[in-house]
Amino acid sequence: MRHLCQSSVLLLLCMSFVQAGDLDNLATVRDRTSHRASSHDRTGGNIDNIMSFAPGSTHVLLDTDGPGQINHMWLTVSAFPGHSTALRDLVLRIYWEDSAVPSVEAPLGDFFALGHGKLYTVQSIPVAVGQNSKALNCYWRMPFYKHARVELHNNGRRSIRRIYYNLDYERGALPPKQGLFHALFRHETPLKTQDHEGNTTGGDNYVLLETAGTGQYVGSVLFVDAEPGGWWGEGDEMVFIDDGKLPAIIGTGSEDYFCNAWGYGAAFSYPYYGAPLLEKRPDGGSCTTVYRWHIPDPIRFSKQIRVTIERLFGDDVVNHYSSMAYWYQLEPIDRRQPLPVAEANHPVNHEEDPALTSFAMDGTELEPALNARGIEARAITASYREGFRNGGYLRVPLKDGAVQVAAPVPEDGDYRVKVKFVNRLIDQPLSVQTGSGEAVSVARHGGGEGKTPYTDLGVVASNEKALTLTIRGGAVLGIDRLEVEKVE
Repeated sequence: MRHLCQSSVLLLLCMSFVQAGDLDNLATVRDRTSHRASSHDRTGGNIDNIMSFAPGSTHVLLDTDGPGQINHMWLTVSAFPGHSTALRDLVLRIYWEDSAVPSVEAPLGDFFALGHGKLYTVQSIPVAVGQNSKALNCYWRMPFYKHARVELHNNGRRSIRRIYYNLDYERGALPPKQGLFHALFRHETPLKTQDHEGNTTGGDNYVLLETAGTGQYVGSVLFVDAEPGGWWGEGDEMVFIDDGKLPAIIGTGSEDYFCNAWGYGAAFSYPYYGAPLLEKRPDGGSCTTVYRWHIPDPIRFSKQIRVTIERLFGDDVVNHYSSMAYWYQLEPIDRRQPLPVAEANHPVNHEEDPALTSFAMDGTELEPALNARGIEARAITASYREGFRNGGYLRVPLKDGAVQVAAPVPEDGDYRVKVKFVNRLIDQPLSVQTGSGEAVSVARHGGGEGKTPYTDLGVVASNEKALTLTIRGGAVLGIDRLEVEKVE
């Protein structure tokens, strides 16, 4: 019987995939041409990626005239070490019909149902994240009549090492009244519980989507960062359609809206709904991701729609919500609230920095602090064969031949510091001063980067949890890696 039940479940899943994959229409020959926009190496080599994607940069993934339709998007990102917010810092933007307002503007990870700054597998019909959780796939159909433009923007403070992408699309005539794909990201924190007694208007509900136009709402992802005792699943969804003052659709609880029941016991992904992340924190709190796709049951609207959900939890609890909403409408939206930049848009970091007695630090981790001081430091991607520990290094200009570099430490004290500089950028000997100690000279050697030794700078006293190095010599220097050990 158990095997029969498992087989029945597999059969139902297969039937769902057949319906969603539109296999019934796959044999229909259409007068369209197939295309791909990708990050392939234009020289014919194997550097098939965007490299050293600097803060504030924008890269155009696709720019094409219509009519046509995007059928599949695949991306993968390789961040520099210690950059846990890379998928929140990268922003996907999609513009339709030459509109100046993006119909999609969302952090890359959240768009693919990856929230909380975490990587995990997602197995659903329109969005799938692979067994290697850096493999991001989107199968939402995205038709357009006049023009399509897809961009990736670095909204953070750090450079991204490598980005690969493939966008599969076709061009040719479309049927009339095809809706344009839209997506909205929201990040609201901190959140306290609302008064739910007699709540019929949803005035204090968390808003997943509010838009004007004609179209259909097709689903959401909700990312909940809950404090201990902060169970969030009792809130009802309330959907207000067109001119209705009361919800046209009202549900029985948050986990019910996301198609589960009686809470969540284990992570799972189904074609139309799932909870791919259920993570308990050491303090007793939790990080949860849940999704619901309205593919068989889209919610239609003629004038406007407001999709909300109650936020109900303990009186003394503070939770954090982020969300993605997806919908189609006939015209591009004409306004959008800009996303917060960098730290203002990051998920809460619940990991405590241990007071390590010894640790290593990648040079690229120093990029944001130097840039904040007006020093145009950049993390540079290098070939894996060049001998750098993590596939890149930090390039730092020396204004008037000198620069101060501050390396953070968990607590003040005395530390022995060793630095591995980038050999090929040493055009004249470097002089490295640490506090009141004697300067250490660093000269270029004749070998490659893999043979560059660490320079021992001796014992350095920290100040305000930072080790300050004053470096002189040349126009530019490179830092590959630092090793730090506390001296008792």
